[in-house]
Amino acid sequence: MAVFVLTDASVTLNTVDISSYVTQVSFTYEKDSIEVTAMGNSGHLFTGGLQNLSVSLDVMNDQAAAKTLETLWSATGSGTNTLVIKNLSTGSPNPVFTISNAFLAASTPVNGAVGELAMQSVVFTGGTVVKS
Repeated sequence: MAVFVLTDASVTLNTVDISSYVTQVSFTYEKDSIEVTAMGNSGHLFTGGLQNLSVSLDVMNDQAAAKTLETLWSATGSGTNTLVIKNLSTGSPNPVFTISNAFLAASTPVNGAVGELAMQSVVFTGGTVVKS
């Protein structure tokens, strides 16, 4: 059985490695279901349509240049973002997921309460993925 514990994910956003700030990553890959049921079928039949992608990240805010706050700020509102996600803690095979043209609708550059770590949760949607 090839199960693993996710302890060392690598996340790159638009060539900036933000891995050391990511506390949670989730990549959902699905395809739209397109009905192809025709006369004579005894049940509904479907085929896969367009990719429907979603990447959610929980990240610690860092205000330095080329860190999380600035990287997410410049990615917000853009549908041309590229994310590269891989798990460094497993052996071979170790797939790399490259998501291109992902859209980030919103970021939260100021988030937290007194004495708490400043973090934000973001969700990228759309685009296409290549698994290598």
